[in-house]
Amino acid sequence: MQAQDAQPGIFGGILEKYADEFWLLFRVVFAILAFLHGIQKAFGLWGFPAGAHPLSPMVDIAGWVELISALLIGLGLLTRLGAGALCVTMIIAYFMVHANSPVWPWPHLYPAEGGFGAHGGEVTILWFIIAGIIGVIGGGKYALDKIVFKTEPL
Repeated sequence: MQAQDAQPGIFGGILEKYADEFWLLFRVVFAILAFLHGIQKAFGLWGFPAGAHPLSPMVDIAGWVELISALLIGLGLLTRLGAGALCVTMIIAYFMVHANSPVWPWPHLYPAEGGFGAHGGEVTILWFIIAGIIGVIGGGKYALDKIVFKTEPL
């Protein structure tokens, strides 16, 4: 069967016209999750051991980068800059905290010894990939940059 003969499925034909809205939803949901992680680290909320972590200054910086990057990504304001900063943070987090543990999810019986660094960092890897994709695609049609400035500056 030729590609042009294929019937469009629900995701190809029916929902394709809403791709910009889905991208906005994806960006905003990811930004909310990153923002929550950022404020958790930056302010030691929800059981995060602020100040007690051996990499405390790096964790504080990571928290603020996550928080600010999330705001930029969610608003679509300098989206690529925010996504790039988050990518760099995830690379550093992976190699400084998570790389010594297995990537697979079965060691996730939290609270496990080793705290937040006990898992293998599949979340860090996933965030790196998502932020990278957002960085490549940009904010999309509903980015604040496009609405206010008519273009994405980066």
